[in-house]
Amino acid sequence: MAVKSNIIDVNDLLQREERHTVLFFNYDNEAFMNTGIQESGSTPFACSTTTGPGGEEIKGKVGVKQDILNPMAFLGTKSSFLATASLAYPNDFIGKVIEAMKTPGGAFIQAFSPCPRGWRSDAHDSNRIAKLATDSGYWPLITIRVKNGIPKWSYSRPMKFSREKFMEFIESMGKYRHLFKPKFEEDLINELIEQTEARLENMKRLVDNMGAESPFDVYKINVKKLKPQTHLAPGYGLCPGCGAGSIMHQLALGATQVAGNNIIYVNNTSCLEVATSKDDLTSWKVSWMHHLFESGATVADAIATTYRMLRYKNLWKKEVPYVIHLAGDGSTYDIGYQFLKSAMVRSSSFTLQNRYCSDTYCE
Repeated sequence: MAVKSNIIDVNDLLQREERHTVLFFNYDNEAFMNTGIQESGSTPFACSTTTGPGGEEIKGKVGVKQDILNPMAFLGTKSSFLATASLAYPNDFIGKVIEAMKTPGGAFIQAFSPCPRGWRSDAHDSNRIAKLATDSGYWPLITIRVKNGIPKWSYSRPMKFSREKFMEFIESMGKYRHLFKPKFEEDLINELIEQTEARLENMKRLVDNMGAESPFDVYKINVKKLKPQTHLAPGYGLCPGCGAGSIMHQLALGATQVAGNNIIYVNNTSCLEVATSKDDLTSWKVSWMHHLFESGATVADAIATTYRMLRYKNLWKKEVPYVIHLAGDGSTYDIGYQFLKSAMVRSSSFTLQNRYCSDTYCE
């Protein structure tokens, strides 16, 4: 049976009067890269890291790559926007950023972020690896729209598992090399495949049973007609081929269309934070602040709430700024997850239900 497409015109999104409270954004590079490539909750099974290397007895991580996106849909929030994204599919990525910032409540976007140094891959292969991740079924592009407490799932690329593309995907990164040499670790590779297929099957079932009427999203967007991003300068200290660099430019491009320069970024300790704020120089051309793993999401939520309350009390005469929280694995999966979850609930429910913070009083 043919699947109905949901054509989303970005120009229509930009005309919306609604706006988010905070966009919580995670560039997922699957380990603690900034502090030495240590294993995190995002690290996949059998992946080699400095704290869980592919040794003779234990071949990398023992455990699973945690799914944190889908559980957020069941937090009971009133209104929110949740999605995965990939630098290999920029129209989808930019469209999701714009829709997230034009959806009432909190938003969470998780972008697949190749790390040549940590993954031991070639710098010029980052886009190919990101594309293989989605096309193989490892990193499906899904969206969850929560309205009045009810989540609806959709997707923007076919959700099919391809063993051939998956094998090409893992063979392109040195972090899986121990699965192929000195011998072919068939059992471990099959376990990794089974985990990937199970995660993909769970998402398919969510789409089938709790999906939108037209579950296949297509963003109608002409990138050439978008205003150039004005948030991030060309110079930064990220490694060659770092996925976070491409990701941040796509994120900033979408955010510029919505907010112009009326925006505040809160960046937890991470590769991105270190690389864009070296010494006395900054790569940021708009308001930006650094905070710690455990409190970045809370600070971003507090900033958004404070401006709304000041606007309600007529102590802030200008338009309330947009807020985006930038996070790696520490603030998203492990050290700061509880803070992120709580901030997501507050910004997606408490703020909407508080007349002092609602958009009605912030126009």
